[in-house]
Amino acid sequence: MIIEKFFPKITSKSNALVKRFRSFKKGSNTKDKDYFCIEGTHLIEEMLKSGNHPSKILTTEKWLDKNEDLYQKIEQSLIIVVSEEVLASAVSTKNPDGVAALVEISSIPNFDFNNIEDDFILVLDRIQDPGNMGNLFRTALAAGVNKILLAGGAHPLGQKVLRASSGSVFHLPFKRFDGGEEEMINSLLSSLDQFSKNGFQIISTSSHNKNLNKPQKPYWEIDWSKPTALILGNEGNGIHKRIQEAFNETITIPHSELVESLNVACVAVPLLLERKRVTYTSTSRIQK
Repeated sequence: MIIEKFFPKITSKSNALVKRFRSFKKGSNTKDKDYFCIEGTHLIEEMLKSGNHPSKILTTEKWLDKNEDLYQKIEQSLIIVVSEEVLASAVSTKNPDGVAALVEISSIPNFDFNNIEDDFILVLDRIQDPGNMGNLFRTALAAGVNKILLAGGAHPLGQKVLRASSGSVFHLPFKRFDGGEEEMINSLLSSLDQFSKNGFQIISTSSHNKNLNKPQKPYWEIDWSKPTALILGNEGNGIHKRIQEAFNETITIPHSELVESLNVACVAVPLLLERKRVTYTSTSRIQK
């Protein structure tokens, strides 16, 4: 295939489009706030799987040769060929696999507070580590969570979060509250209060070794069949005190006292998937 015949080619690292991609290296770009950047073949695949399309794509000739079936799904006028050196200068991945794209933020599923079909919401209170945030999105998608509510923390559209989430952001609506800590917590409390009024049980989580002035129960003792908003807290400080005080139900994962606490991404797996287990078990009993 003669690439130059079909696609324009950029050879300079100083090209305006290359600079635009480069501006997203550290995550979101305040000057280009209607877009975000994705890097790598898998994220391109997830974007297309969700029914979305890129605004622009930078790719190498080698990537086009290997991924003809994939790039045929993309509007050809959006594809710009660059050298491997130019691509490496434009993206955050240390060893890029040959492709990156700019995507409109409007591609992300819309967060609707009033969707009456929603019955499972994950609430993340100031999760700082991008790897944890990405894994939480991925686990939430696997568990059938309808949407995610965030008080600050690592941004879901940051490069490290996108990679760790394996593109879950394209399938899972989220709402992120920004600002100072008090402002974020006020916004989160207001939203949780509304969900509570709409019939959701609001469930906080805690290490069972941590002293709280309210009862805790193992996670398998609550009724997961009810509409549920599950709250997971900051890696170092847990759930904000004001949120803990606002709602009565707290669950824990019993574990050895030799371990003070569990990683938040690890905690999420049994908690989020417990609801699926309960659903499958109930369905199986009905069928019998």
